[in-house]
Amino acid sequence: MSAMPGNNWGEIFYNLLVIYLFLSLVLTCYSVIRMYIVKHFCNGVKYGKARIKQLTAQGRFRQLPVYSLDEIYEDKDLGTVRLSVFPNDSGEKTKYVLILPGGGYAHCVTREEGYPIAAKFNEMGYTAFVLEYRTGFHCTPYAPMEDVSRAIKHIEEHQVEYNIDPEGYALCGFSAGGNLAGIYASHNHGYEEYGTRRPATIMLGYPWTNMQHWLDHPYWNIWKGIMGVWLSERGFIYMFGRSCNHEKRESLCVQKQVRDDYPPTYIFSGGRDVLVPASHHAEVMVDALEDHHIKYRYRRFFALPHGIGLGLGTSAEKWLKEAVDFWQENVAEKEN
Repeated sequence: MSAMPGNNWGEIFYNLLVIYLFLSLVLTCYSVIRMYIVKHFCNGVKYGKARIKQLTAQGRFRQLPVYSLDEIYEDKDLGTVRLSVFPNDSGEKTKYVLILPGGGYAHCVTREEGYPIAAKFNEMGYTAFVLEYRTGFHCTPYAPMEDVSRAIKHIEEHQVEYNIDPEGYALCGFSAGGNLAGIYASHNHGYEEYGTRRPATIMLGYPWTNMQHWLDHPYWNIWKGIMGVWLSERGFIYMFGRSCNHEKRESLCVQKQVRDDYPPTYIFSGGRDVLVPASHHAEVMVDALEDHHIKYRYRRFFALPHGIGLGLGTSAEKWLKEAVDFWQENVAEKEN
């Protein structure tokens, strides 16, 4: 009796291929299911809702468009852009942070990566803003970057009303929102092109920085590769439509936009991120920052998946305090 799973080499190869496909599929499904379970318990959705409820009861919670009614009348997609205002409780004038949730440019996961983050910044004494930028079929080339610029201009135009200091603001983005923050912090399709101030610091949570990565690197797990290609191509299609060429793809690779004057950057990622692997995104970004001698701080948290947001109850729970300390350190250095 043969010890091999087949009677000839063709059958052996076929049986091994079936075993490989089955086991790798099981592993991928386990990783995805685990991701949803972990992030459900640690992203702080209830915490964010409670803060909104508190601010609403005080008459201080606001959600508003960043485009004029005339602009929205001309382009209905502009009506999907919304800015949520989370004022601090102290009444003191502070720096502010603009939060950009992720969602693969298909949608914004604001409940998980927007409101809870803003609530935590409030708890730390800062006024925060959450931007829901254009995504999905409402998106056009570089529309999210334009939305960020309009949000910043709106905040600065109403700085007295919001009681904020427009100098030394921070951008905080997650996943695709991290891609958006990273691109906006650069010259191309960023703050310089749109005529706004340079952010003092950017904070990137498991950022989707290396947009071409799935096409450049082979993976032993074909299901992970297929999932990655699908997510990347979906993001490109929403951003650029069918006219997505190599140059446009490269323009969204954040690490290729880093120059010597790039803002100080705080990055954190999870060691078991199946959607945006740290080794091919966060750590590629770190390499670019080192090449250009940019001040940065990077934390990789073992065994954590994608989409953890605040990371409550995990080893990443204190990442936001670290990021804020890093931000204030950079502001102090600039002011001195």
